[in-house]
Amino acid sequence: MKQLLVLAGFAIVLAGLVGCQDGDIINEANVDVDEQFPDFLAGVWEAEMTESKWAFQFEGDGSISKITHVLAGEVDLEEGAVYLEGREPNTYAVFAMGPCEAEYDANTRELSVKIILEHYAMKLPQGLLEGKSHDYFQGPVSEDGKTWNAGWKNYAWLEGAAPPDANEIEANPVPLVFTKLDIK
Repeated sequence: MKQLLVLAGFAIVLAGLVGCQDGDIINEANVDVDEQFPDFLAGVWEAEMTESKWAFQFEGDGSISKITHVLAGEVDLEEGAVYLEGREPNTYAVFAMGPCEAEYDANTRELSVKIILEHYAMKLPQGLLEGKSHDYFQGPVSEDGKTWNAGWKNYAWLEGAAPPDANEIEANPVPLVFTKLDIK
């Protein structure tokens, strides 16, 4: 168990190191569209955390075209996956995305986003880490349309480790504040 925790720690460090590099994009991902997506939500929304960030680029039709994922870094969802070379010899990371969807409820101003990382593999000097994650974000968008207060629920599976505790995750969503960026 201790070795698994050490490997998981190295995975986080590697993700931070390789996540900032430009990667070759491969494969495809599914992106669902909500026909009622309002124009004011189109654009880039970003939430910065202590050591990483989440960001989504919503298109006018409600699709999500690009994301910044806490593990995978920048991902073009039209391509669907990212391959990153590691800094050490024979190290790498592969992240294959699944369905990524956004829905908006105009009555409650509630924005919901689902990001599926179908599979990841991180080859580290200490070994190979493989798993998947499902991330859900839900919360109200401000009246002025500039901030989104979301609760983030992260379900992450690591091969060889116990599955995530759904009750614990549901009871303790991580609060994030997304800001709409003014990008021309």
